[in-house]
Amino acid sequence: MKTLLLATLALFATTLPAQAASQKEIEASMQQMQQAQAKIMEAMMLEKQSKLGFNETVDALKKTAEARGWKVTGVLDAQEAMKKGGHKDAKPMKVMGMCHPGLAEAVLKAQQKAKMPPALTCRYSVYEALDGKVYVMRFNTSMMAGMAQGEVATALTNLAKEEDALMSVVLK
Repeated sequence: MKTLLLATLALFATTLPAQAASQKEIEASMQQMQQAQAKIMEAMMLEKQSKLGFNETVDALKKTAEARGWKVTGVLDAQEAMKKGGHKDAKPMKVMGMCHPGLAEAVLKAQQKAKMPPALTCRYSVYEALDGKVYVMRFNTSMMAGMAQGEVATALTNLAKEEDALMSVVLK
């Protein structure tokens, strides 16, 4: 019995370092995965500096969008909402709902044909960052198009080109 107990303890003692190394390897692998996810999430968004002031950027985007056939579905004053929530130092930020009906329809139809869930990127954020500069942030539709296939890729590429044309009015 004593021999069995000693053998079990010896076996347990020799597996501890292996398990610890294994746990460290798992943690390192998880950290690498989290870093990769952060890079992917960063790549999914485009953040570009505006050449205009905050209100001028919002106004120019709205005016240009409407002139190009886009529908502006609303503008949320996120700064006001944050201030109401107790964030006194909230910087200017507006989230603009804008969609080009024809291009949106093409994307949605292509996604339905491909049996994909409907997904559109109809939100554009204009904000003043901590550096005092004004930025426009949006989904990276070109990247999404590059990951898609067939009609979905074509429709997203067309939408990305139109978004780039719209944004060229305000971006540096």
